[in-house]
Amino acid sequence: MLEIILSFLPLFSILSLLFFFKKSSIFTGIFTLILTALLAHSPFFHKSPTALLYPMVKTSLTTFMIFYILFFGILLFHLMEKAEAIKKIASFISLSTNDRIYQVLMLSLGLSPLIESVSGFGLAIIVIAPILIALGFNGIQASLLSLISLCAIPWGTLALGTIIGAELSNVNLDMLGIGSALMSFPLYIYFAILVCTIAAGKRKVLKRLPEIIFVSLVLSSSILLCNRYISVELAGLFGSLITIIVVFTLIKIQNKTPNISCLEKLTFIKNISPYLFLSFILLTSRMIPSFKVNLNNTFNIKMENYDFELPLLYSPGFFLVLSCIFTTILFKLSIPNILESLNLSVRKCFPVILTTFLFIFISEIMAASGMIHVLSNFAAYSFGAYFIYLSPFIGSVGGFLTGSNTASNTMFIKLQTQTAAEISSKPLLAACTQNVSSSMVTMINPSRVTLSTSVCKVGKYESSIQRKMTFIVAGTLSFLAFEILLLSLCI
Repeated sequence: MLEIILSFLPLFSILSLLFFFKKSSIFTGIFTLILTALLAHSPFFHKSPTALLYPMVKTSLTTFMIFYILFFGILLFHLMEKAEAIKKIASFISLSTNDRIYQVLMLSLGLSPLIESVSGFGLAIIVIAPILIALGFNGIQASLLSLISLCAIPWGTLALGTIIGAELSNVNLDMLGIGSALMSFPLYIYFAILVCTIAAGKRKVLKRLPEIIFVSLVLSSSILLCNRYISVELAGLFGSLITIIVVFTLIKIQNKTPNISCLEKLTFIKNISPYLFLSFILLTSRMIPSFKVNLNNTFNIKMENYDFELPLLYSPGFFLVLSCIFTTILFKLSIPNILESLNLSVRKCFPVILTTFLFIFISEIMAASGMIHVLSNFAAYSFGAYFIYLSPFIGSVGGFLTGSNTASNTMFIKLQTQTAAEISSKPLLAACTQNVSSSMVTMINPSRVTLSTSVCKVGKYESSIQRKMTFIVAGTLSFLAFEILLLSLCI
């Protein structure tokens, strides 16, 4: 029993420091890392100081892979922001129709997932919240809509959290992407109805329900098909672009488009071209076999002892580098603008990378010392087959506390999949549940809510918005629990 309590201490430390004592993620990570290391060296787990070397090296390698993608994703956003491309894209979309349903569908299920899929970090809030206010939505509406629009987190920063989840849980990446996309189907319908209800009211939503559901299915189907036939990394970007095109088409068919000149259309294409360029080169690398093989075999970092492989030219990070170069040339950005973008990217990236390193290190030490094995055995013995129904709530704890799918997966995905194996359930089902639940619950992470209320200038209503978002997320978790029930009956 004491061994179980000691194994649970690192998780208890993370939860209590973040939730009750309101400590920063970095402080929490450092404190818990020291605690976990001391526990691993205790007589209960019998690990020598040198035994930390393997988890440390493996953590460093995994963190470098995250940095390679995350930094250049954030840099691309800042370069486009300096070129005012983001502002002009947003302006064009917002002015393309006066129909509130179409406006909110295009922004919440199109533009926001597009930005989140490339840059991550909740940056979409900064972009779409001011547009919503400019369109006449009040601050509370804009805050809620911008938070709900963070619905493509499993594919945020080119599916970084999903990639790390697959890496840590030894689950096939393609299967994790497809499973996460299937689980998200009813959630996108739910989110589409919610944003339209907030924007236009229940009556209008009921009148146009088939249309709203159709757009949500376009997003979810596009994401699923891209996961299945192209690549997991490209799914969010692909799905959001298709959704924007489909909504534009619906607007055109129903003659709800104001007069937009050819010059304005060309300017829009130019401003969105970095995303189109990124989509094209990623698509080419995934669809042309010879190109794929050459990229995989060139500058491929392999360390079999650490079960690590990073093909530098095949990784999404490389294509983000090319997109950053393309953006710099296309918009003729000045040296000061480039340097400022680099500075902003470093400042945003550093705390995320450090936090991720600490949490992965904690997870690796727990795995190496046998703590995760002890906890998974205990969970399997205590809950048996019912553990799988707790899986969405475990994932949601990580998403709520860290505001990051990547960080949440590093904390809990090993525990989830190992426990699933112990109870003869499907580790893939547990991994998908962890991935989706932790992603969707980042909407109510306190820092995300604070960001949205700050941008919308409704700080005095922050607690009210937090409560409303909590009810929305409770609905999300209920959908996931119901899906698991159906899957468990079918399998």
